[in-house]
Amino acid sequence: MPNSRNDFLNSLASLQIRYNLGAGVPPVNLYPAFNPGKLFGINPVPATDKSINYHSTAGFIKNAAAGVLQENEGLEFDPENIVVTNGVQEAIALTVACFRSKPLACIDPSYPGFEDAVSAFGSSLLKLSTDNWLKELEALPEGSLFYLSADFSNPLGYSLSLEERVQLTRLAAKNKFYIFDDATYRPFNLDPALPTLLSLNREFVIHALSFSKILAPGLRTAFVYLPKDLNKVFVANKSNLSLNNSGITQTIVENWLQENNFQLSAHLGKAKERLSKNRKVLEKYDIAYNGGFFCTLNIGQKADFDFCEALLKKEQIAAIPMCLFSDNPKFEKQLRLCLSNIEQDALDPVLTLIKNFVP
Repeated sequence: MPNSRNDFLNSLASLQIRYNLGAGVPPVNLYPAFNPGKLFGINPVPATDKSINYHSTAGFIKNAAAGVLQENEGLEFDPENIVVTNGVQEAIALTVACFRSKPLACIDPSYPGFEDAVSAFGSSLLKLSTDNWLKELEALPEGSLFYLSADFSNPLGYSLSLEERVQLTRLAAKNKFYIFDDATYRPFNLDPALPTLLSLNREFVIHALSFSKILAPGLRTAFVYLPKDLNKVFVANKSNLSLNNSGITQTIVENWLQENNFQLSAHLGKAKERLSKNRKVLEKYDIAYNGGFFCTLNIGQKADFDFCEALLKKEQIAAIPMCLFSDNPKFEKQLRLCLSNIEQDALDPVLTLIKNFVP
């Protein structure tokens, strides 16, 4: 196994191969042309401009962030309880910092960025089973934190049903634990969207959305919508960790949002068309998929790093073994595949090749 999961995943992002189903890279070539210089402004910036100076730790485009939630989810939200962070990864780390002395939990397998943040802060982590996580969650003590992606989780690509959303948010209210909902992939929904957890429970849900996948990873910008009672400690931790998010990228994101009427997915038509076509291919392999970037494939043999290394070397196909994300034997024959950068005509033969591949 690689020394660092995140380093390994990031190395795949820049890998120049024929079929890269390993890295969760957005298909930016399918998005409308993105000109950050134009969005920032071509004229010299006054020395007093907030974009190039120190500013509030929570950010200065919080009203725009509130507009995003209003336009995309129909929710009004107090801008004072919104924080702009350096991507969702920083939002995760800051949240873990807020709860580092409390029990933390996630479903196994989960996004490695959360698990690694928990490890970095020396906190304990309770891993819940995919089959019984709601029942197991009932034992989580008051004041704890539960991390998940309600929409298209990484690595499984799983989304909560409406019933699960209602049960989860009611349980959080009853037992008074907090939920971090990583909404990074929510804009890539191919079917009518289910309610956000935030819309079902504002008191105990932290909602984080990112511009890394829908616009440009290099912006390192995310919006975090916080319960009022967590705002102060969250901002205090950010002031120590990164002081504030870049004013330059905040300006670019704000201007892009204004140009696009605060819509997060209206420009994703071509990308979602590709994903919709890929869904039809996945149906032939009995793989459930309704959006996001990821799915899992059972290959009928041990799916480890040796298998993936041989697959990459012989066939120029990158894939990720699920053992990177979980030690559970349930996943030892599965690969995580990213569907965002492969066309329908290529996906079908590639899946067949993977399933029949002999290292």
